[in-house]
Amino acid sequence: MRLAEAIAAWFGRVEVVLAGVEGYLRDGEEALARGDAMRARQAAKAILARVPQSPIGLALLADACEAAHLDAELALTLEELAGRVASRGEVWVRLGRARERVKSPVDETRDAFLRALAVAESGSEARREALLWLADLDLSHGDGARADLWLERIVDRKQGDVAIRRAESRLLQHDVDGARAALEGIELDPADGRAALVRGRTLATAGDPAAFPFLVRAVVLDAVGSSEALASALARLPTDEAIRSRVRTVVDGRGESSLARWQAAFARAEGRQDEARAALVTAVRSGDRSAARPLLDTALEDHDYGALTVALSAIGESDAVVDDARKLPSPARLRDAGEAATILDELAKVSSGRVRPWADAARAAALSAWIPPSGEPSDWTQVLTRLDRHARSLHAISALAKIADLAVERSRPVRVAIVGEFNAGKSTFINAVMGADVAPTGVLPTTATLHHLRYAPDPFARIQFYDADGTTGTRERIVPSAELRAALKAVDTTTVKRVEILMPIASLTRVEILDTPGFNAPDQRHTEAARSAFEEADAAIWLLDAGQPLKQSERLILEEAKAAKLPVQILVNKADRLKPEELEHVMKTVTESLAEAGIRSWSQPIALSARLALQGKLGDEAAFAKSGWDAVQTLLDEQIVGRSDELRERGLRRRAARVNVELTERAREEAESERASIESKKALAHRLAQRAGKLEREADETTQIVAGALGGPASEWKRDLDVIVTGRDRAQADADPVLVRYRVDRAVTHLTMPLARVLASIARGDEAPVEGATEAELAPLTRSLVRTFAAAGGRADALQPLTRSAVASLAERLLDLAVSPPERGRAEGRVAELEAMTNALG
Repeated sequence: MRLAEAIAAWFGRVEVVLAGVEGYLRDGEEALARGDAMRARQAAKAILARVPQSPIGLALLADACEAAHLDAELALTLEELAGRVASRGEVWVRLGRARERVKSPVDETRDAFLRALAVAESGSEARREALLWLADLDLSHGDGARADLWLERIVDRKQGDVAIRRAESRLLQHDVDGARAALEGIELDPADGRAALVRGRTLATAGDPAAFPFLVRAVVLDAVGSSEALASALARLPTDEAIRSRVRTVVDGRGESSLARWQAAFARAEGRQDEARAALVTAVRSGDRSAARPLLDTALEDHDYGALTVALSAIGESDAVVDDARKLPSPARLRDAGEAATILDELAKVSSGRVRPWADAARAAALSAWIPPSGEPSDWTQVLTRLDRHARSLHAISALAKIADLAVERSRPVRVAIVGEFNAGKSTFINAVMGADVAPTGVLPTTATLHHLRYAPDPFARIQFYDADGTTGTRERIVPSAELRAALKAVDTTTVKRVEILMPIASLTRVEILDTPGFNAPDQRHTEAARSAFEEADAAIWLLDAGQPLKQSERLILEEAKAAKLPVQILVNKADRLKPEELEHVMKTVTESLAEAGIRSWSQPIALSARLALQGKLGDEAAFAKSGWDAVQTLLDEQIVGRSDELRERGLRRRAARVNVELTERAREEAESERASIESKKALAHRLAQRAGKLEREADETTQIVAGALGGPASEWKRDLDVIVTGRDRAQADADPVLVRYRVDRAVTHLTMPLARVLASIARGDEAPVEGATEAELAPLTRSLVRTFAAAGGRADALQPLTRSAVASLAERLLDLAVSPPERGRAEGRVAELEAMTNALG
């Protein structure tokens, strides 16, 4: 229906008849029917000359201007008409369309459609059109979530025009499955370019080459954005020559083959990435802003920061991808170790799937400034500070303690674990290394615990005990070193967890030693203590008994050391008990068995006799000559002490990686909780939007429900008023300002909370109370509504104006709650950083 017909039907023709311009109106309507817009315009001008600001004359002029495509005059005419008939939704819709055509500010265009929404009747075409236009405005600005809310308020949501917009909003929210669901079972007009475009974009986003027929059709039908979408699909999706030929035909037919985006798309489709990128860069620099988006896509795929900078400089509007792309660091910043922490903070905020691969690469590069891939010493101050920050944020108390231990360990000497089964000669070997009888030997209970030998200016020992429940406690005992053996004999050694032996021996300033229990210990706690040495040590020396080397049980433990990435040196002890040919056979067997198991010794296995070496260190030169200790000493000097910085660095990295894995697990739990929270909020927003839409569609029924709930309180209000006005003139009572204030106050007292209560019940439905729409939170709103109603002369037996206003206000409140800014998760960024740090630590 033309606007003039709608206004005449509502306003009546009396004004026109009385003014004697009915003939002009008839001439104008007939001219429009013939398609003669300018003749209709003349007739409208004639009416307005006789009846200035006539609504019918203005409406006829608007119809004529629209038919003649006189957009500027149309907009001015509708501005004037809206001022005359502000209660007509169709006028505001036409004004919004006109403002959009003349490129008025978006807020002004949106305001026209919002005004249409406020006055249009429920279920009217004007209301539906206003909602579609509001959705389109949000879609054009990348706000799919808000567009969804407008679409939820449309009664016939299964119609094709609604389904198309719902699919577009889903795509903006990176929800391909949601876009497919929106289009499923919907019959779309094959001649509708927008429908073809959204189907094509949905398939293209899913990586399906079946998108091309739809996108080509959209281009042929000249759908807005179709050329860009087809070029993007051509650049990203796999194609054959037939598809490229068909696309080229369409592009040539439109005269667009010279456009940079098409040159780049065809070049990329044919594998000429560098040429594609260069073409887009040139186009953007020459002022072609339409090439900026394709260049952004190309830059993100190729990780080309120069191209990215050019693209972002030409992109005015922002969205999630653009915002995240601006967070990507330049190569120069990545090379600056001082920028690493800031870069990591910025990258943690990246959530767009399009930008994440580059962000991951940049994150790894930033961490390499602290943790060099070459194995050179890490910047442990920065690494541990970062880990400490994450641990505090995640409330990981145990990890905090381990990080503090790592900070202390940075300054200690290299730590070597002496490992093997019981009776392999570990304590004797340690005494030989030290050149003194420092490790308890020959006493089975004492060697069933972990001994830690380290330097101190004065000799003493610290014995750490298990608690009664078997856990590690803080109970310990300090004894002089000379009394250690006696002290250990005097206690129940099953309660001893660890013994620290501190000695003023110079070699302990270069190497700390862990003397481990045998892995075949009868007490499982001692086996666990031996395994814990793998976590503490920077390297391990594994002693095999030459009489029974590399048993299956030893292979299994060596596999654990390998899994822990702990450098292991194999030594074959008690070689003095074998004949030379037997020893040669044993060494060959050990070497071959290690190779079969894929276990690598730090250097070639060495045979020795720790017993003879210790005797030699204590003065027996003949025993020392037979011990094979020279090769062991060379190994210790060159491969352990000589490479102590490397071993300590590797050990720190291993232990830091274990802490990092612990933090990563906590971060994943946090991320999962955050995802669930965001999804829950999205689902609630969707339900609130649906509820608001239902309220608007069922306004009459809901109004009756609210009125029913207010029946009792309204009767009480009426009784209070009747007491006061009894015996008074009703007209005088209504005009008395004191009584008016009383009427308003009593209305507020009786109606405010019952109205808030019923509205809160409607808002929550069968679910928990809605935050922002609880009884207490709605009370200020209902108080204002009641006060306005009562002050305007509202009566207890005519509550419809109040209840209708309350239902409309509740719908708006629910929509406001549903349209709150979408939350972007940050926990995923922490997980990505911690995973990258684990990889960097190796």
